[in-house]
Amino acid sequence: MKVLQVIDSLRIGGAQKLMLTFAEQARAHQIELTVVSLSEFSQGMTLAEDLRVLGAEVLVFPASNLFTFARLRDFTRFLKERKFSVIHTHLTYANIIAGLAGKITKTPLVSTLHSTAVDRRHAHFLRDKIELMILRSINKVLGVGKRVADIYEPILRREISVLPNAVDENNNLNTQESETLRAQIGLASSQPTLISVGRLSPDKDVSALLEAFSFIRGKAQDAALLIVGDGELRPELEEKTKSLGLEKGVFWLGMRNDVPKLLALSDIYISASRREGLPLSLLEAMMAALPMVVTDVGEVSALVGDDAGILLPHSEPAQLADAALRVLEMPGYGKKLGEAGLARARKDYGAEQWFLRLMDVYEEITPLAREQAYA
Repeated sequence: MKVLQVIDSLRIGGAQKLMLTFAEQARAHQIELTVVSLSEFSQGMTLAEDLRVLGAEVLVFPASNLFTFARLRDFTRFLKERKFSVIHTHLTYANIIAGLAGKITKTPLVSTLHSTAVDRRHAHFLRDKIELMILRSINKVLGVGKRVADIYEPILRREISVLPNAVDENNNLNTQESETLRAQIGLASSQPTLISVGRLSPDKDVSALLEAFSFIRGKAQDAALLIVGDGELRPELEEKTKSLGLEKGVFWLGMRNDVPKLLALSDIYISASRREGLPLSLLEAMMAALPMVVTDVGEVSALVGDDAGILLPHSEPAQLADAALRVLEMPGYGKKLGEAGLARARKDYGAEQWFLRLMDVYEEITPLAREQAYA
């Protein structure tokens, strides 16, 4: 079976990590995978190489803007030559470019919707209309959670199937590995450590997270906060860190390819996000048996439930801080939350079962796909 996955860019985020999980499973199940990015690779973008190491072919079809005839022509020609079994798109530009080309070449199309809301900051009337038109007409649309499906079904006026995200199980660090990584970051061996992973964009509300951490440091003066990720707000957020007097407690780690290890050495996963789908960073935290102190947005409550962490309203940094302090002050309570999260992640969000369910989706829209895949 020849699978083509298309995405706007390979800058690391939830959708991109999911492609990496797919590549790992595709290699194990002998599925031929090609990945196309519609943006050039930028400096420090390692995901393309990670995908290649896993056996995926990785290509780029960049253009100066979305509506470029040359790109649509070249991409359509590429599809005609390669004759893929199925095209799976992620994010807006991929939905449009690959959707149009897929319709022209009559290639079966699947799209995954990764968030619970349209980002109005980047709204564009014509582009959004075209994307909705394509999503209404392709073979299959998936949502990463029930809330995503519930929000988009009336917009798209079609059924959306739910396929929750997945992640591989985390491997714990031994004591020496943990101490070495802590020393590299600048953490003391016994320093209480909170971690947050995600793009530094308005949706993640890292500004509120910093305010919460300021409250936390008021009572737990040796606490540390690891912020993993990058984005346009980093200079502004670093300046806020200074204004709050948190320079010694906040560690800006940028884009990393060792997130599972960073989670393994941490004590709490914390997030102040305003908008999510089913965040892979939380799944990774669950696989690391971390208690979660997070805002109740998107599909987060489905992950956390009432036993794997503490859910808070967004835009309430004082409440976020109080919950984190409660977990820090009661290690046994935090361990119980983490164990519940790990058990749920293993049961409901394993990578192989997710991959096989996705293969069933491909089979549904390409009846001979499973025969071709395992011939």
